[in-house]
Amino acid sequence: MDFINEAAAVNGLADEIVKGGVCLFNAVKYIYSIAEESFYTVSIKDAFKIVLNNITDTDSLTALGLRIDEESCGEMLGEEYEKVLPLMVYSLAVRIPVLKNLRGASGPMTDDQLYKVYNAVMAKGAENYKDAVTESFMEIKYLVRKGKRLPPYNADWFKTYIYTSVPALSEITNKNMFLLGFADVLFAMFYSCLEEALFEKIKEYSADDFGESIEI
Repeated sequence: MDFINEAAAVNGLADEIVKGGVCLFNAVKYIYSIAEESFYTVSIKDAFKIVLNNITDTDSLTALGLRIDEESCGEMLGEEYEKVLPLMVYSLAVRIPVLKNLRGASGPMTDDQLYKVYNAVMAKGAENYKDAVTESFMEIKYLVRKGKRLPPYNADWFKTYIYTSVPALSEITNKNMFLLGFADVLFAMFYSCLEEALFEKIKEYSADDFGESIEI
């Protein structure tokens, strides 16, 4: 695909993915805090709506009066849980080949362009800590190239990591079960919104006229 400024496009797309990862990371913390004192005073539907309409706003849920502190989500303030952030960004980065599904007049993004975006995201701190995320960039690239259906983005890796590395969150409690159930729904919906946002970013950076030439 022809970009007005390819370096700016690569960095801009990488930033959008990183911000998305940070937003998802914080959203999980804020939602976990709902199960503290705010469980019956905060609408989970409102929480979903705010997050999905602001997928790169890392603190959008403060609008509901939610907070991240020792009292509300102390179980998430340890070193092992903090590794979830680079994992979340990595889990989004490996799906970068999906961007090839947006085709402009000059064609889709090339493999080289996609790989540059992936490397830029990795350079910004993405990491597959303990190999928690089972998907890989090359695996997704192969599926996209072959036109095969991709597995849905889900919270399976997140839950497995919690069970094996964050004991305080793996205990069977109302609060923890609420978290894991919420993550199942949030991850899938969040990724869908992020993918659409990335397509829009590509259009902004592209030199192509997307009037009627878009094929997804």
